[in-house]
Amino acid sequence: MTYIEQSLAPSEVVLYRARFPWLNYAGAWTSLIVLALVGLALYASGYGWFGAAAALTGLVLSLAILTPIWATEIGVTNQRLVFKRGLLWRTTQELQLRAIEEVNLDQGLLGRLLDYGKLELRGTGVDDIRLPSLADPLGLRKALQEGMATAARPVVASPQEAAHPVT
Repeated sequence: MTYIEQSLAPSEVVLYRARFPWLNYAGAWTSLIVLALVGLALYASGYGWFGAAAALTGLVLSLAILTPIWATEIGVTNQRLVFKRGLLWRTTQELQLRAIEEVNLDQGLLGRLLDYGKLELRGTGVDDIRLPSLADPLGLRKALQEGMATAARPVVASPQEAAHPVT
């Protein structure tokens, strides 16, 4: 069970889960495969320790790229944005949707072509939240805006409650 699912209130539902761009995974796998092949070639050429070092470097580099991805959760519920980082030590930033004032998108040309970008959230009375580069940033922004609109609506009482208010 993920952190977001564990932290849900009884009336909360997850509206959107952010994903990381495929380029992150491609970079991790490319570094692992290329350096493993270089290591294999060096090992076959009689440079055993250099080959092992190259293969180990590929493994460490790919884990360095993938570990933050595995350790990060970003989601939008019907009440808040949740941003969790960390495997052993956990750091969370949560922002009530009704407290969000701005959602700013930073997306360059390559980000537009490959559909990734960064969002920065500004809220009332809290520090800004800068999210890492994510796949489909417009989908996350849309989910935030829909959640903000829902959170801003006043709760309408049922006809029975309106006829007999509790005093």
